[in-house]
Amino acid sequence: MAITVDSLSRFGSTEIVSKNGIISFGLWNRYSFTNLNDLPEEDVATIQINQNLAGRPDLIANEYYGSPYLEWIITMSNRPLDPLGFPKAGTIIKIPKRGVVFGNF
Repeated sequence: MAITVDSLSRFGSTEIVSKNGIISFGLWNRYSFTNLNDLPEEDVATIQINQNLAGRPDLIANEYYGSPYLEWIITMSNRPLDPLGFPKAGTIIKIPKRGVVFGNF
């Protein structure tokens, strides 16, 4: 049984390994663009979360990246202590800009 990884998956850069006939993911590799401290300021967008986007990183990803499946970028870039209900209304989050994200896939 083979593992197929979508190009937008957070596992897209993770090696697929096989041992004793079992196929699995190897050590997970974090995309460097999710570490916002390493990005130039002009590559980072700041977003104030309104009621419509509260708790919905999928909607934020769809609005900024064109795909709800990139919600993992929103969450990983902000590293919330409690990911349930993230982000809260009224908070300000930062995300890598679209060009940075799509320049890395």
